[in-house]
Amino acid sequence: MPEAEHGFVRAISEVVGGLIMSLLLNAFASSGLIPTSYLSMFRLLNLMLTISFILAIPYLGTGYLLGWLFGLTMMAQTGLIDPLDFVIYFIIPAIILIVRIVKKIEFATD
Repeated sequence: MPEAEHGFVRAISEVVGGLIMSLLLNAFASSGLIPTSYLSMFRLLNLMLTISFILAIPYLGTGYLLGWLFGLTMMAQTGLIDPLDFVIYFIIPAIILIVRIVKKIEFATD
């Protein structure tokens, strides 16, 4: 099962990849190389991928999620991720981790 380093690498690679893709699409649209409607399609695709990631979070390992949160926090501190995206990508995994910790504590006290 993937551990913290895999989550860390994925968080950074997704943010950097998204940033590069966004810059390229905006540059192409500004120069007229692609229609501006492509930007809307890209945003819709991005929304669908965000939803699919959120649905997959409960199935990711605890170490992986910790690495993801650490990488995401580093990206937010450097300003590479939008605050709203940070909240979405941070709160949901944090809730999953809290639920896992509470379940382990309850199991240990039984």
